[in-house]
Order: sequence, then structure tokens, then C-alpha cells
Amino acid sequence: MRYLSQIFQPVLTIPKDAIIKNTEITCKSQKLLLECGLVRPTGSGLFTILPLARRVLNKLEALVIRCIEEAGAQRMSLPSLTAARLWEKTGRLQDVGAELMKVEDRHGKKYILSPTHEEAVADLLADVGPLSYKQLPLLLYQISNKYRDEPRPKHGLLRSREFSMLDAYGAHASPECAKETYERVTNAYRKLFQTLELPIYRVAAPSGAMGGSLSHEWQLLADAGEDTLQLCPECKSAMRSEQDSSRQCVRCASEMQLVNSIEVGHTFVLGARYSEPLRAHYAAVDAASTPLHMSCYGIGITRLLAASVEALANDKALRWPEAIAPYRVLIIGPKEGSKEWAVHGWEEVQGLGEELENEAGLYSDVVLDDRHTHTIGRRMKAADRMGYPIIVVCGRSTTEQPPRYELYRSKRVGYSAPVLLTRAELLATLATEANVTKVEVNPKEICAAESS
Repeated sequence: MRYLSQIFQPVLTIPKDAIIKNTEITCKSQKLLLECGLVRPTGSGLFTILPLARRVLNKLEALVIRCIEEAGAQRMSLPSLTAARLWEKTGRLQDVGAELMKVEDRHGKKYILSPTHEEAVADLLADVGPLSYKQLPLLLYQISNKYRDEPRPKHGLLRSREFSMLDAYGAHASPECAKETYERVTNAYRKLFQTLELPIYRVAAPSGAMGGSLSHEWQLLADAGEDTLQLCPECKSAMRSEQDSSRQCVRCASEMQLVNSIEVGHTFVLGARYSEPLRAHYAAVDAASTPLHMSCYGIGITRLLAASVEALANDKALRWPEAIAPYRVLIIGPKEGSKEWAVHGWEEVQGLGEELENEAGLYSDVVLDDRHTHTIGRRMKAADRMGYPIIVVCGRSTTEQPPRYELYRSKRVGYSAPVLLTRAELLATLATEANVTKVEVNPKEICAAESS
């Protein structure tokens, strides 16, 4: 169990009447993550991920892994460096060019710090191939840091030069097989974003330099977004906005509204775009060697963290999807020397924390605010800024028989009115919530919030 005073969280304290001169802070996620001690910039577009943000990423990665592996994916790890000659063969070295970070080793061999790994995967499949048609479909994935030489890094983790990303790659024997895998992974994305309870829409998109026959972006509604969607307020269908004016929704004839959004994921059916030039083949039923049909899937992990803050936080305080909050529960004990402290002191607060971890299914998800010299109000204010989903306060009611605890829940602004619960009621309430199973999305269900 963690104590708040021991967490490495270099908070930036800005004087009340200070004049802020840093014009590089351009959005609230960048501001809040920096000021609350979750990230630290080390250069243009480069950030140190500090312990609390690292916990968020750990939880987010665990959710992503669970969903993608349920879709049949197998995890692997590819080198960050990809031989430049592979990108030359596919033509992307020239097409993407300026955004690639390039290095050269002592022998003069040229490499790319990869922003994505289509060439590397195709080369891998060519090296071990040709695969048998019986081995297909094959779905491989990794979560690793990627690199892009952004001309204008901004918005903190939303547009950085180094970022964490899920990238998954499918190998198939036919376009029909590729489409089936595509729909299965699409369902995994839906399940993930449903768990996070974020307003994310799948919209048809051009394939761009990636190539292929089918492409969808996954867009999260947020004011700081650099993309624009046309969104129907009635049926919630969405599409990319290719023009400045709104238009009628084809589904319900309502007027579409223009909204800002952040791309947090992208999926493609690639066909033979990479397998053909890199000779990634499979042996068909008739033993003929045929280029694989490929697909690929990406989710920006660090971008999704920042985008979640953009979508949920207010201007002064962080807010999180409950599933990925750094800690789900914060316990605030009485002020040292108070009447409550005499009855319900530090040992009692520690005991409550241990019970919540061990008996309520909150292992490693409870943090104790051990700054006993501060008032409860001051600590509540700091907790609000951090956005802990649940706060348990050991206040005046802990002197009653039996003791009762104040349970607060995070809202968009501030916290809900407290609910007074006995220790047994508190444990039962939080245990029930911790064990709630999320409803899975039916893969055959047509999502009204996405375009075909």
C-alpha cells in the first residue's frame, strides 16, 4: 500500500498572482499533467513519464492487451531500428521521408527509428515463409515506443516525438479473411473504448501513405483536437469533415454539427501493399506461392492517456476513466491532534486501507494521504485536483459507534455529496463495484455511432 508523501510527484506550485509566460502550454492535458507531477518535458516533444502517469499507462496497456488477445492476437517485440532498405523497397522512405528519424551505424548501414512496423513484419513473414495457408489468419502485436520527427511538436503527449503505441499486424490468405479479422479487431476496439467510457467514434478515412483498400480512424471528441468531425446530435453517427460547413445526416436528415476530435486509433486493410515488394508469401491449397493479404491496427497509448484527460478533465483538475485512474481510492485520515485523531488515528487508517486492498478487491489500488498535519479540507482540495475517482474520509463520524466513513465520488467538477457508511458497508460497496463485469459488445451489433 502506498503513502502519498512517498510518491515521486514533483508538483509545480504556481503563485496565485504569477504571470504565466510559457506560451508553449497549449492545452489542458499538457498543463495539468505537468503541474500535477505526472510528466516532465526533457526536450521538444520528449517527456519523462513519472510514476503516477506510468501507473495509468500500465492499466491502459493491460486493458489493451486483454482486448487484443481476446481477438486472437499474439504478442511479440520488434526492434525499434528497422533497416532503411526495407522502406526503400516499399517506397515509403520517399513518401514519408521528412518525418522519419534516421540513424547510421559504424558500418554505414542506414536504419530508421520506426514510427510503425509494416515493413519489419512483412520482412519477418518473408524470412520464415512461405507460411502454409493452414497457419492463417495470423495476428501479431506489440506495445512499444515509436518515433516521429514532428515538425511542430505540441499539446504535450498528444503530438510528441516519442510515443507508446499498440501496433498489430494481420496476415491472411484472402481479402475475405482479412475483412473477418478486421471486424474481429474492430470489436476489440469497441470493447476497449466501452470499458473506458469515452466518446470515441469510428469514421471512414483515407489510407494515405499506409496504402490499402480500407481504413478507419477512431476519434475522441475533445475541444483541443486538431481533427474535425461532423456529428449528428440525434442518431450520433459521425464522419470526417472535409469541408467547413455542416450538412444533413444521411441516416436521420438532422443537421450535422462540427466538433473537434483527437485521433486515438487507426485500422487498415493493406492487401499486398507490403507483402508483394518484400516477398512475404504463403503456400496456397494448390501449393502456389502467393503474396499475403495484410492488415494493421494501431492505438496511441500515451496519446490516449492525454486525450482522456482532454475529454474528461475541467480546467483546474484532472479526471480519469475510472478503469485507468492512477489509484482508484484515496483515504484521508483525521488531522493529527484532533478529537477524531484520538479515536481513529493512523493505525486505524492503515487498517482500513489494508482491508480495502485485501477484502474489497482493490489490491495495489488504494493510496493513503499520510500528511496528517494538513486539514482534511486542504487534502480534499489536492485530491480533487488529482481526480481520484473515490475518496474515503475518516472525519467526525468516525467517533460514532459504530464508526462511519464519508464516501465521495468524483464528478466533472468537484465531488458528489458524501455518503456515510459503516466499515462493513464501505467494504461491501467497493467490493461489489470492483467485481462488476463489464458488458461485452456483441460483434454483430451495428454501432449507431459509427459510419460504415
